Amino acid sequence: MVLRKSIVVFLLVFSVISTSCLEVVKEISDWTQIDDINEIDGELHYLGDDGIKLFLPTTFKRYTTLNYLNLLDSLVVDEKQMEIERSRVKFMRELEGNHYIFFDNTVNATYTLNAVSYMPISRQDAKYILGMIRQNQNEISSKTDLEYEKITAKHSNNGRTQIFKAIFKVTNSKLQQQAFQHAYFISSNEKTVLIYLMAPFEINFDPFLEKMIL
Repeated sequence: MVLRKSIVVFLLVFSVISTSCLEVVKEISDWTQIDDINEIDGELHYLGDDGIKLFLPTTFKRYTTLNYLNLLDSLVVDEKQMEIERSRVKFMRELEGNHYIFFDNTVNATYTLNAVSYMPISRQDAKYILGMIRQNQNEISSKTDLEYEKITAKHSNNGRTQIFKAIFKVTNSKLQQQAFQHAYFISSNEKTVLIYLMAPFEINFDPFLEKMIL
């Protein structure tokens, strides 16, 4: 498989994470505890430039890159950690296609979506992508205090939509902090999106993906 540059950059940036702004909040938001998505107070976001409709909890608000970084600057006290996040956002924004950022300040969760050129994702592609992610994580672990644990990695294809999902627990052994990375590669209707969700705990985001319209 030959991955486009945008996918490779996404994989590299996916492994880079700042955990200092992800301390677990004292009270977990209701939407993270509800199994029935129809009971969740959600909002439909229309990404007009790409013809995509997202369904997210109402606590997620859309941010420009500048406003998002200003927000994090008020939350992160460690300048080194903040610089890591600045670099990650910069790389994500420079990928081909449009970049969208949403943030939920009730649980300190960041959701980003990159709309890129269409690329079907086979099971073999998913294995290759996972291998690249793990390789990047191992390299970062050897140079930092970050430890990565795979929670799940799955590929699905119903004939119309291909999805590769990977979730990792990331622990900063020095700061005694942890975060969960959720990555989704979705191809459907001649469109491909790269979704990154970072939160202080694991989230079952599949129901929200099912309501997304590409």
